[in-house]
Amino acid sequence: MLAKRCTYSFRFLGTYSVSERVVSNITIDSYVSTFTTLTLTMGLVFQLPVIAFFLTKLGFVSSSMLTRYRRHAFLLIMVVAAVITPPDLMTLVLVTIPLYLLYELSVQIVKRVERG
Repeated sequence: MLAKRCTYSFRFLGTYSVSERVVSNITIDSYVSTFTTLTLTMGLVFQLPVIAFFLTKLGFVSSSMLTRYRRHAFLLIMVVAAVITPPDLMTLVLVTIPLYLLYELSVQIVKRVERG
């Protein structure tokens, strides 16, 4: 079932054309490169709570600092999401929301580590 959906998706994306002047040249190299880059980047970015945990244990981060710089963190998250996603607003929002939720989870983890 999944293979059938992937086949339809690839066929649609391979034959989709905005206009006659725009030619899509999708190669296996470009597909694998994009897939690998997105997977590794998202894997690294989603380690935010783990990184916050270790930085708190080392004494570099506190919950008050994370809450004080929440606005700055949101802006940084938006910039990171804009860099790692294609240039459209919907994808930006779909990546920003989970990253910000991970930031808030990191704040909660840091508070818990500070308590004991």
